[in-house]
Amino acid sequence: MQCTLRDVFREHGASYAASRSLHPRESRAAWCIANCYGPGAGSHTLRCPQGHVEIEQFHACRHRCCPRCADGPRRAWVEAQLARLLPCPHFHCVFTLPHELLPLWEFNRTAMAGLLFDAARECLLQMLADPRHLGAMPGLLLSLHTWGRTLSRHPHIHALVSAGGLSPHGLWLPTRPGYLLPLKPMQHLFRGKLLARLCHQLERGDLRLPSRLPLAHWRRVITSLYRAHWNVQINPPYSSGRSVTLYLARYAKGGPLPKDRALSMHAGSIGFSYTDHRDGKVKNLRLNTHQFIARMLWHAPPKGLHTVRHAGLYATHHRSHHLQARISLGLPLELTLPATLAPPHGVTPPTPLAQLPRPALCPSCGLPLQRRTPIAFAARGISHSVSALPRSTHHPPAGSHLGPTGRCNGQPTAKPHRPQQHLYHHAAAGGTA
Repeated sequence: MQCTLRDVFREHGASYAASRSLHPRESRAAWCIANCYGPGAGSHTLRCPQGHVEIEQFHACRHRCCPRCADGPRRAWVEAQLARLLPCPHFHCVFTLPHELLPLWEFNRTAMAGLLFDAARECLLQMLADPRHLGAMPGLLLSLHTWGRTLSRHPHIHALVSAGGLSPHGLWLPTRPGYLLPLKPMQHLFRGKLLARLCHQLERGDLRLPSRLPLAHWRRVITSLYRAHWNVQINPPYSSGRSVTLYLARYAKGGPLPKDRALSMHAGSIGFSYTDHRDGKVKNLRLNTHQFIARMLWHAPPKGLHTVRHAGLYATHHRSHHLQARISLGLPLELTLPATLAPPHGVTPPTPLAQLPRPALCPSCGLPLQRRTPIAFAARGISHSVSALPRSTHHPPAGSHLGPTGRCNGQPTAKPHRPQQHLYHHAAAGGTA
């Protein structure tokens, strides 16, 4: 039977949560996916001024792992990145975290992601600043993915690197055709930077250690990783960064599974197709329902973690260098710069009329439907019938500027409040982050 990710969590989320203790990060992701555009997330009504029609619209969850909420943010993200990219070829590099460090990642997701981002960024900037390789500052777009194609645990960084950079004299220096950096020195430098930072934080006690794995164990692991092979890839250059940006956008917003990924539910198992990168063939994988949910929730990012970062010419604090690079590439100055680079501080550019949302119209009289008093969302929880969830009787006070979710702009999509009763059990203080 064909199903969606929301159907899986609505049908089996409660039984999965009852069988174990979930971290709040996992609990919130599961609730949002199951209740997106449902009564549990709240709603508002659109009414015709003449009383011809009244429509109830449910709210979205806006969680980063929800594929139903990804289309709008994905389009906005792609437009922002394409406006930022320089019109030159781009290389696609991949930096992978050794799987021996996965236990540390589970307990220190934000800190370990920072270490991975810093090591990849500094490796590329340092080597490309060397006159023996390029002697210039490139533009870097870094995106964190934590999954493989089978939803496996596989944290890695995708780096989009401009095939050239701005020299200290303000000139554009292109890389050699089809060549970015020597791979072996790049692997060794990335390995050294990541392990040195990791060892420093372990010795200072900045990282939480998994139970039954003392500090001496991780010292031995770090020593062994200095002799191990590290998975760092440099793919052939693309004529522009557009194709790689579109590829990254599929996973930078919406979580591991896109909305159009077909899922099948049968006899307590979930099946989906994936492309095996080793032979390029499309294969099918079927997992137990609880195994599938566990894999999905493992990849829910911590709140506040930035999974996309910029460096070099694409960093905000290098906006003047970015402009100089555009001039060196022969671009006219009247071209519109990215929104994060061009407008002065405190000035918000006007929204084009074509991008403004169009009001819904009454099918009888054609008048714009008016938004009326919103209906507050229900307390968090997963039920086999979302319509059976208890509805909250709380409404915003009359004349209040707050919407049903406590947002000052009263947008119909919002993050749910902390529940009073929750079918998902929060993990203990020593749970994973």
